[in-house]
Amino acid sequence: MRDVAQRIRRLLYIVPYVAKHPEGVEVDQLAKMIGTERDELLADLELLSQVGPPDGDPGEYLLVSVDEGRVFVDLAHRLTRPLRLTAAEGCSLLLGIRALRESGIAPFDAAMQSAEKKLLAALGRDANEAESLATTTVVASISSPAEAAVANHLRALVTAARKRERLEIDYVSASRHGNERRPIDPYGIVHHAGEWYVVGFCHKRGDVRTFRIDRIAALRVTGEKFERPVDFDLEAYRRERLYVPSADAVTVRVQLDPLAVTRIGATWPVGEVTMQDDGSAELLVDCEGFEWVTGWVLQLGRHAWIVGPEEARRAMRERIGRLRAELHLATA
Repeated sequence: MRDVAQRIRRLLYIVPYVAKHPEGVEVDQLAKMIGTERDELLADLELLSQVGPPDGDPGEYLLVSVDEGRVFVDLAHRLTRPLRLTAAEGCSLLLGIRALRESGIAPFDAAMQSAEKKLLAALGRDANEAESLATTTVVASISSPAEAAVANHLRALVTAARKRERLEIDYVSASRHGNERRPIDPYGIVHHAGEWYVVGFCHKRGDVRTFRIDRIAALRVTGEKFERPVDFDLEAYRRERLYVPSADAVTVRVQLDPLAVTRIGATWPVGEVTMQDDGSAELLVDCEGFEWVTGWVLQLGRHAWIVGPEEARRAMRERIGRLRAELHLATA
């Protein structure tokens, strides 16, 4: 019985001691420390490799190994001590959670509220101090007038999205030099590739569009209310849509004869295709600029042509003109 008690004490000492040393502990050093022979220590380590939760699988057992004369112990997740945070660390997490909750990114509101409750519970007696630090901390990250304007627009857009208020924005598009006034119904705010965007219904385009907030010169509340579609999910929209036309996108109408339709087969670009009874088709595709669509139509030769809008037809004529000029120079 005494030998059993001594062995249990050895095992209980080995696990936490070695686990605290990620670089491992030399076998001979550990054997000397606990006052046992090397072979007996190796037998103890073999036994420890079978330790785990009664209802767990082998992946939850202690990972005990001996490599190049050193002992390593990795604790399974269910056997590790609970994470402990200082009041300052808890304050940092609270600030981040509350910033997300107040950002207007609707799908995360409930999750962030639940996360805040769990965090305060995990902090235990330090929760009050972390709460006090968080409520008295001011985060200042605005370093320029442009960033201040984006921050002001962001707050206004978040409020309008929550209250379902229609807005009128002066938008500076990438393809035009002046401002363009657009009435929009803001559905929500997203952050992508370092930029903030408002996603909403554009009454000028008659479709859901994205607007970069740093390109909004001014915005006004119209006093009108809107109803967001019941099936609109901002998180799903951001996650699942492979292509979202921006506010600058123009819908181009392309006509294709039956031979062009045959050549394309199943490799249609992203857009709306309408098949005709004679085998021809019409394609509506949203384009930001006309470089891609004019090139795609040119590949089909005289079997495809741009029907509209006029600016897309003009871009096609200009591109054909450039190609003819280049061909003339090459043959001169």
